[in-house]
Amino acid sequence: MLSFSERHRIRRAVRRAEAGTTGRIAVRVVPDAEVDAFERAKSEFERAGMHRAADRNASMILVAPHARQFAVIGDAALHERVDAKFWSDVVAQVQPALAGGDLVGGIERAVASIGEQLHAHFAKTVVA
Repeated sequence: MLSFSERHRIRRAVRRAEAGTTGRIAVRVVPDAEVDAFERAKSEFERAGMHRAADRNASMILVAPHARQFAVIGDAALHERVDAKFWSDVVAQVQPALAGGDLVGGIERAVASIGEQLHAHFAKTVVA
């Protein structure tokens, strides 16, 4: 579904967003034509073991382009710090890109937004 260069762009965006933080971001693009993206994101989040992150600050972005659906979720500690409006804002920012056929650009925007919050709330502390 995604080309090598598209997967590379997404991996690079995730590495940038996670760098210097204790957070984790996972991205899943699923080929399903019929799927509840939110429920599938929750399932993928559990399957990937992201709920076991020590700081409870992992997030999952799931895109189902054939179903024209997109979901983004965050674990407890991340969600507590950003509130529900943040998640709806991410979805609102990404929808135009996805609607315009820019799947990777939309994912990069979502990753960058989550990364900003990880940097603001979960920066790694440097011990001298």
